[in-house]
Amino acid sequence: MTFKIHKGMIILILISIVATFFIYSNLPEKIPSHWNIRGEIDSYRSKSFVWFTALLPLGIYLLMIYVPNIDPRRESYKKHKKAYEILMNILVPFFIMIHWVAIFSALGHHISVARIIPIGIGILFIVIGNYMGQIRPNYTFGIKIPWTLADETVWRKTHRMGGFAFILSGLIFIISGIINKPYSFILAISSIFVFLIYTCIYSYLEYKKIHG
Repeated sequence: MTFKIHKGMIILILISIVATFFIYSNLPEKIPSHWNIRGEIDSYRSKSFVWFTALLPLGIYLLMIYVPNIDPRRESYKKHKKAYEILMNILVPFFIMIHWVAIFSALGHHISVARIIPIGIGILFIVIGNYMGQIRPNYTFGIKIPWTLADETVWRKTHRMGGFAFILSGLIFIISGIINKPYSFILAISSIFVFLIYTCIYSYLEYKKIHG
């Protein structure tokens, strides 16, 4: 399965990279690279690090274009092409957003990272969750645990259930961003682990139903 490079997405990435080039000389020698749960900057990197975050969306996009060609179950990508393309088209803008949040913060603008990032993650999860039920068995995309890889029925059921879990977790992230309290972000992060554990247990039990 070959995915075509969409000109619109490449143009978006290139605009971000070119804009970074023009603004680079105005950046301070140290730029934010991490924020704590209160949205406070707690780590800095040299400003050259900005080129890593500027080029990361391009690297992710090209990698996702290439990966289906080497997946042993590449034929599955024909069945979940729409879901995979949706993932590509939302991941790239998400990482571009993070890149520019760091730049504007470095330039001294007040950016409410504690709101923007959780809400961004929430939207990402909700979109992924809505399309997760379309994902078919493969080795690089989806919930790849022993029981889903071993049985296609278990794969389908787990991804349908996982889709609901992603949507619910996404809603929790959005609410945590709106509330903008440390405990709300901790709750959002915790929801990921809870749903991951539940998904693994669900998958195992479904596998046992079929195979005893």
